[in-house]
Amino acid sequence: MVDEPQERFTMVDALIMIRTSLFTRFKTNALSFTRRWRSTLAGDERREIAFFDVETTVPTKAGQPSAILEFGSILVCPKTLVELHSYSTLVRPTDLSLITTISKQRSGITRDDVLSAPTFAEISGKVYDILNGRVWAGHNIKRFDCARIREAFAEIGQSPPEPKDIIDTLLLMSKKFGNRAGDMKMASLAKYYGLGDQAHRSLLDCRLNLEILKLFAASEFLESILCSSVLETLQTDAADEAKTGIAGYV
Repeated sequence: MVDEPQERFTMVDALIMIRTSLFTRFKTNALSFTRRWRSTLAGDERREIAFFDVETTVPTKAGQPSAILEFGSILVCPKTLVELHSYSTLVRPTDLSLITTISKQRSGITRDDVLSAPTFAEISGKVYDILNGRVWAGHNIKRFDCARIREAFAEIGQSPPEPKDIIDTLLLMSKKFGNRAGDMKMASLAKYYGLGDQAHRSLLDCRLNLEILKLFAASEFLESILCSSVLETLQTDAADEAKTGIAGYV
């Protein structure tokens, strides 16, 4: 009988120790999460610019959805505009009949190409990690690629990634270029800058988009420091060189 109070004390003491340990662990994890969140808001994390591009099926009738056939992305240092990481994968749509002749003509991706590819649901975690909380960049991205990504996540019942900001090079360059590069499609811009043909494949198009943005930024810098008469001469020379297959620089 003498030992019973000591036994009860030991059990109570153990429960107190367990509760204290759990509270300390929870507090530590909460503080760690808060620090990471504050660090993210301060711009210390996920600073890379995420250029991304999707290749999709082409709807052949009203109301038909566009299925993602390929996702590609590069993470770019915002200070140096150097590519740091890349990711690309073909994607198998749930309905293979959406891959029509028109779709194949655009990207070259066939049904056989995607038969062994993962579904979007299988890569959604990777796509989310690449995009969420970063600045997104792409050509015509606001109207097309962003919408396709959100549709794909909605189709599998998941919340889509959200950008910190968006750089749409089509909108950005259209304000500055006028009709210098024709219809302002990426293929036209690639020809204008002497960068070759557009591949219409996700990863290659991301890299092409980055090079176009670099050259555009350089031309904008020149325009800010050179007088109009010099600029007009340079732009005329650049247009003539582009027509003869020599890369233009303005």
